[in-house]
Parts: sequence; C-alpha cells; structure tokens
Amino acid sequence: MVRTQQHRSPSLHVEPSRILAYSTALALHAFALGLLLIPLSQVPIHSDAVRERWQVPDVKPIVPNPPTPPKETPVTRAPSPPRQPALAAPVDTAVLPVFATEAVVTAPVDVSPAVDNLPAIDSTGISTPLQGVQLRYLKAPPPGYPRDALLAGAQGTVTLRVLVDVDGTPLEVSVEHSSGNRSLDTAARNQVLRRWKFQPATDGGRPVQAYGLIPVDFKLG
Repeated sequence: MVRTQQHRSPSLHVEPSRILAYSTALALHAFALGLLLIPLSQVPIHSDAVRERWQVPDVKPIVPNPPTPPKETPVTRAPSPPRQPALAAPVDTAVLPVFATEAVVTAPVDVSPAVDNLPAIDSTGISTPLQGVQLRYLKAPPPGYPRDALLAGAQGTVTLRVLVDVDGTPLEVSVEHSSGNRSLDTAARNQVLRRWKFQPATDGGRPVQAYGLIPVDFKLG
C-alpha cells in the first residue's frame, strides 16, 4: 500500500529585520523623490539688468520743416529824375579871435605912374575906372585870424586889388599876391569887401571909380 506523503505549506513568518529593511528603502526612495520635486533656487536678478531691459528709449522731438518763404515779386521802380548838381554854398571862414595874433593893415600901394591916373573915356563918353590909385581908408577893421591858419602857424601878407565906387564902397576885391595860405587870403578879401570903406578918388573935383592895391599882413605874436 502506497502512502502519499502530504506536504505542508510553510506558515507565513514575518521577520522584523526584513520589515525594517523594506521600510528604510522606502524612506530613502521617498526622500530622493522629494529632492527631485524641490524647485531649483532662483538666481537673483540684478536691478541693473532689469533697469536696462525696461529702459525707455530716447524719443527725438519731431521738428517741423520751416515754411517755404513766398516768392518775391519783382518790383519795377520808376526811373528817378536826374539829380540836379548841388550848388556849393559860400562858406565863411571861421575866425578865432586871438589876442596874441593880429592882422595889420598897411598903407595902400601905389604901383603906377601918375600919368596913368587919368580916367579913360570910351566911345560912349563914360569914363572907365582910374588905375593904380593910392587908396585912402575911411574904415578898415583888421580881419580875424582863421582857426586853421592859426593852428598851422601860417602868417604872411596878402595884396588885394580893390575897385572902389564913387561912394567909397568896395565893388570888387581880388587877390593880387597871395600870402601862401588860402585861409588868410580869403579872410582878408571877405573883410575888405564887407567891412571896409574908402575915400573916393576924384577927377576934376568929381568922384570916380578907381582901382588900387592894398596889403593886409597876418602876423603871429
């Protein structure tokens, strides 16, 4: 008779060491998984980088184009009338009264012989002025010294040829011999023509016109 040997299943036996090992492994895996899930620390962003990133770009102002100037319309001008030549007004020589200077009036000059003193009679019967008469003064104030001649230190004698009317008034005065300074010549001529008075020349007891020479001296004292 054959006997069948029955096998007995071993009974489940829990070992504490094995459980501890499993628990430790699970804890290690959980810790490792937690480390993987923790996010990496953020790198601090410098404020300068943020400032540069958000810096507002410079905006150049828009300058409007200058307006186009209006075109100038050519203006046609009427031709101006021709200018009349200006007449130079007579200029009186300014005189400067200086006490250290004087204009000396000397005696008239007699340069012609006595035979020439007779009045000539023309075809109409009117006598011409006597020539080379020695004139006599009734009023002869000396002329003032011109300013420019005084500053230049000019002096000299002016010889004037004077036509005296029948009433003793000078009708014409011209420079016979210059003093060498134009201002002195002009001052002497104007003074004689405007201020001087002569004794009229006579012919047969009646006054006649006559020419004579008179010197005027300008001296610096």
